[in-house]
Amino acid sequence: MVVRVPVSSRHLREASARLVLDHLWDAGEVTGSALIDATGLSRATVHGVCDELIEQGWVTELESLRAADHRNGRPARRYAFDARAGVVVGVDAGQHRISATVADLRGVTLSRTVLPVTPQDGTTARRLALIEEGTLTALADAGADLRSVLAVAVGVPAPVDRDGRTVFQDNPFWELMNPDIAQHLRERHGWTMLIDNDANLAAVAEHWQGHGRDARCHVTLLAGERFGAGVVDDGRLLRGAHGGVGEMRYLDFVEGVGSADGIAAMVRDDARAQLHRLDGRTGSSLQDVDPARLDAESVFAAARDEDPLAVSVVEHVAARLARIVATFASIYDPERVIIAGAVAESCEPLLELVRHELDRYVDPPGIQVLASGLGRDIVTVGAVKRALDHVRENALDIVPAELR
Repeated sequence: MVVRVPVSSRHLREASARLVLDHLWDAGEVTGSALIDATGLSRATVHGVCDELIEQGWVTELESLRAADHRNGRPARRYAFDARAGVVVGVDAGQHRISATVADLRGVTLSRTVLPVTPQDGTTARRLALIEEGTLTALADAGADLRSVLAVAVGVPAPVDRDGRTVFQDNPFWELMNPDIAQHLRERHGWTMLIDNDANLAAVAEHWQGHGRDARCHVTLLAGERFGAGVVDDGRLLRGAHGGVGEMRYLDFVEGVGSADGIAAMVRDDARAQLHRLDGRTGSSLQDVDPARLDAESVFAAARDEDPLAVSVVEHVAARLARIVATFASIYDPERVIIAGAVAESCEPLLELVRHELDRYVDPPGIQVLASGLGRDIVTVGAVKRALDHVRENALDIVPAELR
């Protein structure tokens, strides 16, 4: 026997509203007739829902077209989604800098603020203050009222569970990176807070605007001072029971790798060690670089000029990175591995060697290893997307800014 569950008129109305709002969110201005064709809803339902969305603040009605609507001979009503019905904020709460981006509801950047994190900022209170300061400054620069904030997403260099908390209490660094940021800002400003791992948000950014757009399975490696990975499988971000997917402490036990140090750290430390072994003897242009300013970018530049010491460093790091990529390939079987973060802008000489080396470890071969084109702001891009997705999924339960 088939049991039919009655559907209330309220649920039908909500489903219709979501259908219309989703279409308007992705479109420019749309006539009522076009909405009827796109949604399959009746004329009365479409215009009734649009009137409700206008009242709620999500949609605006534009001046009617002079041409008559072919369905009823009346002027055609036109609607548009109001991308300034509120704003979202994406924050990269990194170890060495805080970056905050304010965007409208179509993801267009309105402002961006970057604050350095100094050694004197190494306390929970100071870290929370910097994150709040960066967010408030970005909102002021965007001319956005605090009440217009519909969601704030924050990326942190620590594992984060589904409630936005870091539960690995044996790690003081992780505790400092995520000292319950969500509760602090929620209590201070009443904002909807979304906390996530920074590498996860980098993977979200790549899936939205980068090399992951046309790949169903990809891994994004944040590769600065420490490695962290965001894993997208079949279009979905993987998290794990405690947010630990992509944490790379296991590299301590991988032969030929030995630590979770990132590309920037490996290249810099290897170059300094090799320069120290020269012990005053000449043989590398890197000897002319101030040791305090020696970084991965300068080593990669020297390698492109065929400096022997720089080439040796790049070859050594490439061998380690190939093993790291191979471990992820064996676990997750991705189509692509994307190297992200500030180091991505200059690491192509390294990746050329990794691609050549990788087929020794991976079967079947053919995994693409690419440098991200999203730059050092990749985490804030992913955070903006995370906040946008939340607002869109919950729009009918959110009060837009102008009605608050």
